[in-house]
Amino acid sequence: MRNIILAIAVACVTAGCATKQVERAQFRFLHWSVSHFSDGTYSVASIPESKGPAMAAKYVKFLDSVDADVIGITEYNENFTTNGSMKSSTALFKGYEKSVGPAKGDVCNAIFYKPGTATKIEEKDVFFENHFEDTYYRAVKLNISGVPVWFVQTHLDSNTYLSGHRRDREEQMKKLIKDFGNEPHVVIAGDFRVGVRVPGKRCFPAPEEYDVFEKAGFELANLFGTGTYPVDSPIQPLDNIILKGVGISEVRFIEADRLSDHLAISCLLTIYDKE
Repeated sequence: MRNIILAIAVACVTAGCATKQVERAQFRFLHWSVSHFSDGTYSVASIPESKGPAMAAKYVKFLDSVDADVIGITEYNENFTTNGSMKSSTALFKGYEKSVGPAKGDVCNAIFYKPGTATKIEEKDVFFENHFEDTYYRAVKLNISGVPVWFVQTHLDSNTYLSGHRRDREEQMKKLIKDFGNEPHVVIAGDFRVGVRVPGKRCFPAPEEYDVFEKAGFELANLFGTGTYPVDSPIQPLDNIILKGVGISEVRFIEADRLSDHLAISCLLTIYDKE
């Protein structure tokens, strides 16, 4: 971990910070919607036992290349292989502590963190009231260098064919803002499903759906609507990292050798606190 504790005050330029802050810690964060782990074809969301060890080695190689201190996973599955002979938490995330929410169909949110980086204070799952799927957010409050930081992983509704569904997504986003808008340090990551799908026609990107976060004082890692779902044409900006009271730099969108149908997002985060 790049856990740099400084004794000097710095000017904070991140959303939600006071003018003068002290830098407490710096660490690598990775968000990835893994589609329940695929076999390198973008679309297959299952790995047979015979391919388990070889595929696990590919995932570990990618995760090691990023070397994230905290990882948020959407569409997680504890069964890495279809028969459950290999478990994801031990095959892929060895050396990490885990905070895993319930599996509800395609929806399962998980957060992994290195013990040397953080210690867990509390965790919770909150389901959204208006939804098509059983969508929810998984939140864990971690102590990082003495500073409490909320990490929130979520997956919003994915059926964009339904009338009024965009309104449901906006209400879910507003729920996240309501629950975490007054917290000093927040990292919200997930597959936000922004977009407009018309049956029989193309799917149209809708990055403007993220505006509700910016209006509430949050900062976006995916600021310019970069596509993260290459299966669609045009590529959709489904994934994002939403921040408050946290500095962000070195944002990368990573294809990861088709180990998922989503691109991963890596970034360097800086935690500030009062002098």
